[in-house]
Amino acid sequence: MVFVESYLHKLSKDVLSEWITDPLTETNTFFNIFEFKNTNRKNNILYEYCIYNNHKINSVKYDWTDLLGDGVNDYNPDFKDLTKYGIFSVAVCDMCILRNNKPFLFIEIKNTNPVSEKKLKLLKSLGVKNLIEVDASYIMSQIGKPTMLKYTKLI
Repeated sequence: MVFVESYLHKLSKDVLSEWITDPLTETNTFFNIFEFKNTNRKNNILYEYCIYNNHKINSVKYDWTDLLGDGVNDYNPDFKDLTKYGIFSVAVCDMCILRNNKPFLFIEIKNTNPVSEKKLKLLKSLGVKNLIEVDASYIMSQIGKPTMLKYTKLI
């Protein structure tokens, strides 16, 4: 089965990413959970982040750049790339925000359906401790960056 992402879903991630990386975001608590700080990496926001945790490789605690990359150049493999290493991702989050070069906040964009209970249980069992869901229609209905993001905290 091939997953085809809707334009609304993709554009919502792009808009949310722009809001997060806006220089003004660094000086406020936009998410009301953390203060976003740029790090030495080029990308602090990773799309379609693969989740895997077998107590030897843990992509919830460490990002793929540190796990399989060179620790400097951004590496965010997709499911197919991971299979080359014999790793079969068990879940994917729409976005992952890094803090101090480590996964800190996982984001799901709700387009048509909210995150299922099955996926929530799976993510919790894999060690995800900070997951929010943002409605795509909310993002796309904004005229500019809101002063406070409307989201649902799932974990």
